[in-house]
Amino acid sequence: MLGVVGVKIENAAQAAGLLRTAQRSRSVTMLTAREVIIDADQPQIPVGIDGESVLMPTPVRCTIRPLALRVQVSRSRPGVPAPRPPMDWARLRRQALTFTRTAGRS
Repeated sequence: MLGVVGVKIENAAQAAGLLRTAQRSRSVTMLTAREVIIDADQPQIPVGIDGESVLMPTPVRCTIRPLALRVQVSRSRPGVPAPRPPMDWARLRRQALTFTRTAGRS
């Protein structure tokens, strides 16, 4: 999903007011969507792509494409459970043989 943040301001004072929580709640709208189309009354608008500002013709269409982005993450990142220890097949075999011998005596 795309995260969309819309800000409605009419002047610099309102922009500065976004730093106050009460003002922010009235001026900022946050949504999620699979596709977003941004239109403007200008033929081009500045758009941030990978940290770079680029002028793009309007309307600008942003969509989600499955498998379009591959992200590599470290195996040692926070929140990843520790891997299970490898199966000790010899121990399992000993336990199974002990159980079958004990069960046969009942």
